[in-house]
Amino acid sequence: MVNEIELLRKMRDEVPKDVDVRGVEQRLAAMRRDGPRGAGARRPPVRRVRVGFALAAACALAVGGVAVARSGGERAPAVRQAEVRSPTAAVVLENAALVADRSRATEIRPDQWFYVKESQHLWGGDLPTFEHWSRMDGRKEAIREEGKELRITAAEKGPTHSGRTQEEIERLPADPDALLAHFRGLGKDLTPLSVCQPHCAPEIADSVKVFGAIGWYLKYGPMIPPDTAAGMYRALAKIPKVTIEENATDGDGRTGIGVVLDTGTTGKAYYILDAQDYRYMGTKVVNEDGTGAMSVLGSGIVDRPGDVP
Repeated sequence: MVNEIELLRKMRDEVPKDVDVRGVEQRLAAMRRDGPRGAGARRPPVRRVRVGFALAAACALAVGGVAVARSGGERAPAVRQAEVRSPTAAVVLENAALVADRSRATEIRPDQWFYVKESQHLWGGDLPTFEHWSRMDGRKEAIREEGKELRITAAEKGPTHSGRTQEEIERLPADPDALLAHFRGLGKDLTPLSVCQPHCAPEIADSVKVFGAIGWYLKYGPMIPPDTAAGMYRALAKIPKVTIEENATDGDGRTGIGVVLDTGTTGKAYYILDAQDYRYMGTKVVNEDGTGAMSVLGSGIVDRPGDVP
């Protein structure tokens, strides 16, 4: 009689060390949704069935120890529970980079408008949700607070507008190491919410500066060329102390993937990404004073103020 423990060990050895359980679940869901591709659809090869069976065994081992009955009714010792590991920043952000790299570049005219809808949940209280339109040539802007009328005005004079931001983005390198070097060399900090005020400790100041700059530009997602967006995700993965938090929530309670920079005693800074397409959903900071957050509820390029993507 074949020894059951030995059989279980062989089944376990067939499973890769890093099984993409979530990916398998998504492929199975797609197969159930799409169904057979016609009356003559071919059956999946035996190897797929075998791997699926081995994967089921691996899942059982991951959930808890498995006790196998020996012949004669005696129970063998439970197999040691396998370690369930959280996804690493390198894996998740590389997936985000690959998705970004496959997206289509957006052609933007000077007479078009960049649209963004934002909410702000700051430590002093929530601010009204607003929509903002900025003409790409910098001539006009428009704003509509929740429950109020659309107001179109001449653009405020300042160091930047959407057109200049687009020019900055187009000059950014796509290589992640070159991006990190560029952001480290900036003469100013670009961050929607600072995780350490008034000053960051020297050992984390560089990471906070780069992390903040990447998030500043991710907010302008529709403007970013695909290869540059991919470079930004890969650059995030190279920042020390950046980790992934699954099922993180933004300031509006939406669930996504948290890209987290832990600065120790000063708190944690988050970027929340959509779990399906890795779209930037917003940022939040958690520290001893509580939580401050800014959410992007919609963005895109439109032809006139008042339009939404």
